[in-house]
Amino acid sequence: HHFHYIAINSASHPRVPAQVRVLGEAFQVTVEGETSFWFTHNPQRLLIALAGAKPENIMATKGRTWLFVKGDYSMDCFNMTNEPLTPCVRELIQPDMEEINKIIAERRPLVIGKKNDN
Repeated sequence: HHFHYIAINSASHPRVPAQVRVLGEAFQVTVEGETSFWFTHNPQRLLIALAGAKPENIMATKGRTWLFVKGDYSMDCFNMTNEPLTPCVRELIQPDMEEINKIIAERRPLVIGKKNDN
């Protein structure tokens, strides 16, 4: 569900203005007078992007469920769908910070103790 920046820049035109209303984890999107519900794997990220954007900086690719939200410092791109989604697998299996720090602490002596073979 991520975009590669070269593909998105070459295949995301024409872009047209879009209006977005938040309805829980669904987004009511109006493009060229047509309203439908769009969904994304990471609704929190889209909420953050929308919170920092002016209405005139929200665009969609004509004929696709691709949403572009321009903030003060970046452009966020969202590959959305008309069907509800399950949470992102990456988010479901990511260990918590305590677990990550434990793994780092266990591996640190192995890395520090290595000698250069050159």
